Amino acid sequence: MTQGNLGAEGKWGDYVLELSGADYRGVLELVAEALRHANPEFPDVTVTEFLRDVFQAEFAGAGHVDFCGTASRTWADSPRPIPVDSDGFHRYAVGHPLARAYQRTGEAVPLRLSDVASIGAVPPAYGRTGMSRVLTIPLVIAPQHVCALALLRGGPDFTTRDLQLASQLQPVLSGIYALRDLVTCRTPSAPCTDTGIRLTARELAVLDLMGNGLIAAAIARQLSISPRTVNKHIENIYRKLGTHDRTSAVLRGQDLGITRPAG
Repeated sequence: MTQGNLGAEGKWGDYVLELSGADYRGVLELVAEALRHANPEFPDVTVTEFLRDVFQAEFAGAGHVDFCGTASRTWADSPRPIPVDSDGFHRYAVGHPLARAYQRTGEAVPLRLSDVASIGAVPPAYGRTGMSRVLTIPLVIAPQHVCALALLRGGPDFTTRDLQLASQLQPVLSGIYALRDLVTCRTPSAPCTDTGIRLTARELAVLDLMGNGLIAAAIARQLSISPRTVNKHIENIYRKLGTHDRTSAVLRGQDLGITRPAG
């Protein structure tokens, strides 16, 4: 157990790090996925999709908040863009409690909306989606602007464990972002130049185990993740490969050369 310094309302006090071995494996996989997709467009939708899965969020995306002008924007939305025009996003984001907290403190630390906004001061859910819980992972903080990854969901708030996990990822993600213009991605997660299909490292692992006949519960045990997460990966695999069942997905993967034949 190690000591950290995350506290309430954007301040930092002592807390006990509670991440498990499976959490750290998830961190390493996400870092590997981010490095595979390190390019001038970082973070791309593959990275935000992976983040959305790791944090059990409903939505993940990247955003740039311009404090000195109106050039605020969003990109890499997963699973799909929230229908808000650029002016609407700027008006929402520039006065958001999280953006203001970063502008005020200048500290590049992950924060939840509940850490910085008192009851009654929480803004309406972005895009009227009902996803009122927010966790941000800052990539760049400057007096003129803030760039961050945002994770959104409804229901229960993000946990202390989520915050700790985000704090482990933040230095790596911000470092890749800082170097994005110097890096060209040469190793896509699943090379298939003819189709453009890209599976994440975890989706490839799930597909490979599917090809060996494992059911979702067994795959979950092998990968130290929940069956619910496995089923989400399987849904993504079906969508990306254009298939609707296990057998056709496995065969499609083998035809594309992105998974091994069973046995």
